[in-house]
Amino acid sequence: MNAVSQAISVAPQGSAGAAEAGLLLVHPPGLPESDLTRCLAALLAVLHWTGGPDDLLGALPHAEPRPDLTDIRNTLAALGFPTRPARLRRGRLDPRLLPALLIRRNQPAALLYRGAAGEVLLFDGGTGEARPCAAERLAGRLYLPVPAEAPNPRESWLGTLARRFLPELPLLLGISALVAVLGLAMSVFTMLVFDLVVTSRRPEVLTLLVLGALTGLLGEVGFRALRQRALARIGERLDRLVSTAVFSQIMVLPAALVERAGTAAQVSRLRDFAAIRDVLTGSFALALLDLPCTLLVLALLLLLGGWIAVVPVVAALAFGLLFLGSRGAVRRAVNAAAQAGQARDVLGIELLDAHRSLKLAGAEGRWAEAYAAAAARAALASARAAALSSRVTAVAQAIVTLSGLSAMSLGVIAVLAGGMTAGALIAGMMLIWRVLAPMQAAFLMLSRWEQTRASIRQVDGMMGLESERPVVARRRIAAPEHGDIVFQRVSLRYLPTAEPVLAGASFAVRHGELVAVTGPGGSGKSTLLRLVAGLYRPQGGVVRIGGHDVRAFDPAVLRRAVAYVPQSPDILYGTVAQNLRLGAPSATDEELRRACTAAHVLQAVEALPEGMATRLGDNATAGLPRSVLVRLCLARALLRDAPVLLLDEPVAGLDDDCAEAFAAVIAERRGRSTILMTTHRPSHVRLADRILRVADGLVEEVPPGGAQRQAPGAAPLLRMPVFQPPGRPA
Repeated sequence: MNAVSQAISVAPQGSAGAAEAGLLLVHPPGLPESDLTRCLAALLAVLHWTGGPDDLLGALPHAEPRPDLTDIRNTLAALGFPTRPARLRRGRLDPRLLPALLIRRNQPAALLYRGAAGEVLLFDGGTGEARPCAAERLAGRLYLPVPAEAPNPRESWLGTLARRFLPELPLLLGISALVAVLGLAMSVFTMLVFDLVVTSRRPEVLTLLVLGALTGLLGEVGFRALRQRALARIGERLDRLVSTAVFSQIMVLPAALVERAGTAAQVSRLRDFAAIRDVLTGSFALALLDLPCTLLVLALLLLLGGWIAVVPVVAALAFGLLFLGSRGAVRRAVNAAAQAGQARDVLGIELLDAHRSLKLAGAEGRWAEAYAAAAARAALASARAAALSSRVTAVAQAIVTLSGLSAMSLGVIAVLAGGMTAGALIAGMMLIWRVLAPMQAAFLMLSRWEQTRASIRQVDGMMGLESERPVVARRRIAAPEHGDIVFQRVSLRYLPTAEPVLAGASFAVRHGELVAVTGPGGSGKSTLLRLVAGLYRPQGGVVRIGGHDVRAFDPAVLRRAVAYVPQSPDILYGTVAQNLRLGAPSATDEELRRACTAAHVLQAVEALPEGMATRLGDNATAGLPRSVLVRLCLARALLRDAPVLLLDEPVAGLDDDCAEAFAAVIAERRGRSTILMTTHRPSHVRLADRILRVADGLVEEVPPGGAQRQAPGAAPLLRMPVFQPPGRPA
């Protein structure tokens, strides 16, 4: 039974014939206390979720002290239990649909579920108690867990997402039909005023006509606002769903793939959806919704003026020919502008990251000129695309104007021939403009279709990449309990055409050993540690931890057994406590203090304005010494108490006090954890049981130059061979 399930117990109570139960809920440490989070933990237990507190806390939004309903639903979806809303009316509850979250007006969130005898029980998120309930009296809004849909390999990811919004389509089409019908009121009013009031001299009907026209106008405005609100809601849902899914996909892609693309490329992928959203919820969507109703307008035009109804059809054909004729040129211009803009953004981000180095080198002016040149190329490409778009827009406007003139000419001929009245001509012209305006808007959006298709391909392509956590690979084996590490003929290169960083590297490390990894800069020392952590996957050979290939572990499970202190401290926006809990979300306050004490940073944390509650990130982090940030990262790693501890030159460039603090931590952890430490500091190298040197793609053992130190109580040191590739002398 998992930790969440253990926190929930059901105790039968009550009289015979009435099955009653009580739920006692104890939150995992670190889970915010609220009615929604209590219901979240209870629902996961009822669903027999197999995860633990760290999985639950890791799925909740970071730095969010009080998650709302949307956060809870997103958390459930991330844990494999997406939900769908349903309205619950009194007396209409179907117990077969349970369990479900129940949201009622001005009442705490609740969980409905069935007891052992099939009775309906209600867990009150406000009090944390469960009781039998009268199901026929319940009303509100239910959120029902539903099975996650299996992806269709023949359908794009965005296509699958769009199907989730298909139930909204009938409502939108119905509203659009009402807008179209009510929009005819003004045209009919104008025709009747001219034909009845002006021509037939019947002023008594004017008041009635005005009231009818105003009613139609107010109804049209109201339904347009309702439709716009529905589209805005869809746009908000798309923003939340797609941006979250795209960013989550970036987070679970292999580290080498993400690093190779660069920050600017990843940011551009997040921006790609803006163009897609505009098409799905903007003018183009409105035009598509109005398209079926255009047939109604054409039917009225045919009734009023005969051949005048042909004008919109001819205009639609002209727009289609213009689109086909300009499509290729627009695509090339848009692609060139996009590439130039991305190159400018990439250069800008790189320069901002290196602004301090540029200042120290006195190279600000030279690189500012380089950025100005890149910005000029981007501006020129954008100007060319805009000029082409302006020409296409001008032709489209000409089509609209010529269509209006043609309709007027045909209408005048029909009036002179007695085929239609003057009022019908005016009403027909109003209807013509009513058709041509959305038609022109749809064409202008179609002219951006190539850019939209490129964005769709970018998003679909990225979502189609295999993550480092494929579904079939999840939860295959438990995390390793011992830190034995074996590299067997491991080969890795960053790019297919690049020189190998490791070429047939082989070595073995026993649990509890302290190994110093040395070598020249850029030789692959940090890469070796990242291979152990599963951040990189070798192209050849095997990396084993605890006797198992690292590829056999769920990466998230593996990394709970590997504590990592990077060379550059990574501090996220949040409090000191939140940053420390990144590696151990369920750690208590006392455990945080113990870890900070072990990392010799507790005194520095308590000296901060709000102690553990001090918010880091942005400018706040810049004001802290690097030695404090490094030791915070060390404390974060120590919270895991992992069997493998990786130290990637954490004290490079720091003072002796910080180095001594790390040496004390190493002395305390040796024998308990396998420690791999990349370092050039002689004092740390002397602490090592073994020394490995990385150079020219090989890993070779270096004699320590003295008696080997062995941790008190550790198993006798076993020297495992350092393998050599064939043809290279040992």
